[in-house]
Amino acid sequence: MFNDKHLSWKWSWAKEMVDTLREMGFGYCAGSSLPVTWRMPAINMPYEADIDEVMCVAIGGIDSYDLHAFETIQCMAERHKGGETGVAWVESMRGDAVWKAMKGGSFEVGGWDPGLFEACLSRSQTLAQPKTFSHPYPTTAQMREWVKDPIVYRSQYNDGLKGSMLLMNGLVGDFTFAARINGRNEPLSALFYLPPAPNVTYSAALMSKAEETFVTGKSPLPIERTLLTSGLVEAGVQSLANGKRIETPYMNVNYDAPRESTFARM
Repeated sequence: MFNDKHLSWKWSWAKEMVDTLREMGFGYCAGSSLPVTWRMPAINMPYEADIDEVMCVAIGGIDSYDLHAFETIQCMAERHKGGETGVAWVESMRGDAVWKAMKGGSFEVGGWDPGLFEACLSRSQTLAQPKTFSHPYPTTAQMREWVKDPIVYRSQYNDGLKGSMLLMNGLVGDFTFAARINGRNEPLSALFYLPPAPNVTYSAALMSKAEETFVTGKSPLPIERTLLTSGLVEAGVQSLANGKRIETPYMNVNYDAPRESTFARM
């Protein structure tokens, strides 16, 4: 079976789907095309890396492209030391609250690592520019002018890993990832490249995984990844609607990521 994007808008239904496939024992491929598209540079998270914080800067709206951004994060984060253990809480913000949080300068005070944000923007091929093209890296004032409705989902994993997903329409038009790995001075970062229309070959890259599932009866992509990202989206949207942090003890999804890299290469 193949399921494009998230499993369901509702956690209990998504969990039931995964429980059912486990009971019946069939292959189930799901998720976004972002984990399987090309990367620039063509890198993966080192297996068993000691990761402290992860980030994706992306485009799009809530309950849609946020899933793609979470899948971008999760396909890298799941390779961290100890394997995946699930997510403890999710909190979201939008508008002026985002700019206020950005001033904080760290995850611990309600923001995020500014070095990861810079690393993401530096990988973007669509980073907005002033009309003079006089400054390749935008100022905070320029960002506030261009991004009319910034949205951020912050999450903390059960093992302490910190994550931030930023939807920055008007600033970027692509998906970039960055991670802080303990023991490394510079962040690991990459552009998750989406070839433009009319070819949209990233969809073909995803369908090749669906075909592999149909032929072999086993998905090359862990279904637990998309179960977790489905839950992250649901909790993130709830947090935006309710204006408070959503505790997610039910999101105790445990799995080991595949060692082999499954993203497209030239």
